[in-house]
Amino acid sequence: MSNTQQFTSNFGARHTYLSHFGIRTKQLEPMIEWYKTVFRAKVMHRNESLAFMTFDEEHHRFVIFEDEMTVKKPDSAAGIDHIGFGLLSIGDLVATYERLKDEGITPFMPMNHRFTTSLYYYDPDGNEVEFSVDNFPTKEECAGFVKSQAMAEIGKPPFGFPFKADDLAELYHQGASAGELARIGIPTDKHE
Repeated sequence: MSNTQQFTSNFGARHTYLSHFGIRTKQLEPMIEWYKTVFRAKVMHRNESLAFMTFDEEHHRFVIFEDEMTVKKPDSAAGIDHIGFGLLSIGDLVATYERLKDEGITPFMPMNHRFTTSLYYYDPDGNEVEFSVDNFPTKEECAGFVKSQAMAEIGKPPFGFPFKADDLAELYHQGASAGELARIGIPTDKHE
């Protein structure tokens, strides 16, 4: 697999990875356009009620389908709250933010979770899509933080500290260090 990271599975399957998301909608066209814009996804198959889309070598990462029986779910409904996509660097996060801002798509919640910095967006149906970057150099260090007392002290959802996305972009373009960028929004008394 060229761009698909392989993870060790604990449930008995080898080379398990998250392949795609199915999204039910009542507004197929706006949803297709949003996912094309945000992910630069291409439509692999399309008919009058659905589209299979991908942004990499996988045959489909999203299947968006329209169903006349679909109803809007209440804001507090149980179920999947958001879908998170990891980016490789803070530069990628800033570039994604700026590209989408130029398209009129802005995050509703920039949040520093201490181990990640995240931007949360709503798609046209109100589904939450998160883009994040790790704030530690390795996955092991991120996992160590998640298991630590410092993580427990962050509190209840959204588990972190809000910031302004424009401030992140400005700091990045001014040449702030990775450490400085990883601390955006965190009160001084919370820094380690």
